[in-house]
Amino acid sequence: MPPHQRHMPQEAPQGSGQRVSGGAQNIFSKINGDITALNSSILLISQKIKYLVRNEKILGRNLLVVNRKLKESLEGRAQGGTEASADFERTLSSISTQLNEVQEKLAVLESEVGNIKQNYAKAEEVSEIKYLVNSINPLEFATLKDVQELTAGGKGPKGKK
Repeated sequence: MPPHQRHMPQEAPQGSGQRVSGGAQNIFSKINGDITALNSSILLISQKIKYLVRNEKILGRNLLVVNRKLKESLEGRAQGGTEASADFERTLSSISTQLNEVQEKLAVLESEVGNIKQNYAKAEEVSEIKYLVNSINPLEFATLKDVQELTAGGKGPKGKK
């Protein structure tokens, strides 16, 4: 058999419990994989937020230092130091622009985290649903077709005499 073709197992009879548990197992493994992927994404976003907060604090401290130097420079300008002051103002403008960019990125990440919290189920909720599905096991219920075949059992196949 070529490697690009899948091996398809033969279908078990309708009453087989192996097919039912295998299907439920497959669904739950997919759900588990989705939860793991979402958890990884959330951890990555939270790490990015931590870095942004840290950078914002650093930029804030730098802004205080620059502000102090600006005051000193303005005092020096009054005494004649205009070249250093212009250079310092460019640096201050650059830092202010970077701080605004960090704040915008932080707002976007907070929005994404809020979206994830609102639209995705928590692990506890999924485990509760898994417990309920395992308890009820809806895949073992009889279908309408099964019941009709059982009630028509004495009349031959598919209700014919």
